[in-house]
Amino acid sequence: MSRLAVGTGRVAVLERSAVEDITTDAFVLRTVAYGESDRVVIMLSDQYGKLAGMAKGARRSKRRFAGGALEPFQRLRVRFGRRAHSSMVFLHDARVEQSYNVVGTADLAGFAWGSYLSELVDLMTPERDPCPELFDLYEQAVAAVARGEEAARVGHHFMLLLLDHGGWKPDFSVCGICAEGIVEASRAVLDPRGSGVVCSRHEAERLGLGPDDPSFKPSRRVIETRLLDYVGHASRGVPDSSVTTDPELVATATAMLDRLVELHLPRQPRSRALRDSLVG
Repeated sequence: MSRLAVGTGRVAVLERSAVEDITTDAFVLRTVAYGESDRVVIMLSDQYGKLAGMAKGARRSKRRFAGGALEPFQRLRVRFGRRAHSSMVFLHDARVEQSYNVVGTADLAGFAWGSYLSELVDLMTPERDPCPELFDLYEQAVAAVARGEEAARVGHHFMLLLLDHGGWKPDFSVCGICAEGIVEASRAVLDPRGSGVVCSRHEAERLGLGPDDPSFKPSRRVIETRLLDYVGHASRGVPDSSVTTDPELVATATAMLDRLVELHLPRQPRSRALRDSLVG
């Protein structure tokens, strides 16, 4: 509590807000150069959620941030100070605890997908919301890509878990409007509200047409059953070759899940274009 004094007709605050010194584990999601030698670091921490930190002298220091400690895909032990009513923390130092070789994976697919998932976490996670489960899920995804697992399949699983973490878990087994089970005859399309899928007949009914009317063409792509089966598997774990060996199906799943997460984002991720250009 501040001690107040009345001197020359005004109230003066004599004590500054206390600075709390904290040590925790974190991953760097992105950094922004600031001034001549500083960096603003956006981190996902295991105990304090997403944090924005000012790293003074980080672009010059060879001691406090040694070994590329502010590079992505590394589990760090960071020490920072924060004030109770400040949105920015002050990063004192960081050291690498576990380095995941995502950058060295084949064809740059791991780096491209890792960058995309990091940006999704940044965009979909509020600051200072403790989320140790998300921290663990993110590390598991980074570790899987570093081990050489197919980055797209790892990404699909993580995207669905991220939606679930945010309270937007999609349901691909029932219609988001009538709650009937989805079958091939449902001609399911993506629900623009983000709930999962809906029967296309509801759009036909709004147009005054029967669902079997040959003149009716859904305004969105009909999602085939095998794609729904694939994303159902992806919601439970990283799909492997027993689910599909069809690269076109995996690519179609990427496009569908991109659209699904986009419904919950303030803007389109910049790293998506990089991912698409590198992965093809």
